[in-house]
Amino acid sequence: MNLIKKRILGLSVVLICLLVTIPLYYASSGKGNQQPTFFVGTMELGNNSETQRNIDMLMDYCNLIVISNLEVIKNQSSLDYIVNYAFSRNLYFIIRMQYPTPMADFNYNPFVWQQTAQDKYGSHFLGFYIYDEPGGNQLEQGSFRQFDNNTMPSSYQDATYTYVYNLYGQMRDFVQTSKVFTSDFGLYWFDYEAGYDTVLTEFVWNQSRTQSIALCRGAAEMHNKTWGVTITWKYDNPPYLEEGDQLYNDLITAYNAGASYVVLFNYPNVGVCGALTQDHLNALKNFKEYISSHPQPNVPSYDRVAYVLPQNYGCGFGSPNDSIWGVWGSDNLTSSLFYQMQNLTATYGNRLDIIYDSLWTRLFLQEHYNDTIWWNATATQ
Repeated sequence: MNLIKKRILGLSVVLICLLVTIPLYYASSGKGNQQPTFFVGTMELGNNSETQRNIDMLMDYCNLIVISNLEVIKNQSSLDYIVNYAFSRNLYFIIRMQYPTPMADFNYNPFVWQQTAQDKYGSHFLGFYIYDEPGGNQLEQGSFRQFDNNTMPSSYQDATYTYVYNLYGQMRDFVQTSKVFTSDFGLYWFDYEAGYDTVLTEFVWNQSRTQSIALCRGAAEMHNKTWGVTITWKYDNPPYLEEGDQLYNDLITAYNAGASYVVLFNYPNVGVCGALTQDHLNALKNFKEYISSHPQPNVPSYDRVAYVLPQNYGCGFGSPNDSIWGVWGSDNLTSSLFYQMQNLTATYGNRLDIIYDSLWTRLFLQEHYNDTIWWNATATQ
């Protein structure tokens, strides 16, 4: 090999090394570049002028916006305006949507709009956000929207079928035309069963981040889907969101656990940028600096630990006496499973995934995890 070839080879190796160490989140700066593998942004519920202001303040730190004001979304010209503005700022976007029934008062067909958007915006249009917190609403309200006069299920298995098939039936047209997203705080496994491509577990109040990640990531892993985090309210009055230093820590936690998306619930309009204060903006700036020098860890599932729950056991696991499917009170397993999960999250931290037993789970489990722990009804608390 002559000297020129050696120099060319050496330069190529250096360039490859540099490209490998730059996270795709910030490597993608142009509309024609490869889509990022990590997204961070906000869920915006304000009007167009408020959302436009927030985009201008956040575009240096974020690459995603979830447009969630239904009054904006129901009017095509209003939606087109803010989507075009986000696109002009090189942001990726998700559109919150509901089925366009006559009562919904849409002045256009969202399915036709979706086809046009894919052609116009390409990969920047990520998909639709459908039905906020379907699992959490089920757990809190216990109301199954069945076609049979709202008849309650007779068993945990019946509850699973009812929840999954009814939810799929209500969003099947969206599932068939686009990727679909939601945020939730329970029943993630069954959300994926119903057809969601991405579920964002909620970091809310002071609930365990480790348990939320384990339940959501485990469900995503076994369904071969993506997952993420929505950081929502810590307080039910101003300032609503957590302090800047805690926000920074939550961003780092989600990123290092392998989340593909982190979304801040930016509502109401009480800060300098929606619900965001200057401390929150500083946290986002510091987070950008962190991930620019720290490639996202890729810890494969076989280096994590799987904890397997009983099949069809639709519990929220928020307490040792939590309800099941929002219909039944706790049973003889609830507290045992709750404390097992507490012990395992304390032992394994974010190396823990929590999944559900099923026939196909047993068939594929060994391909995903080397270390599996099965639920144990007799385990000590």
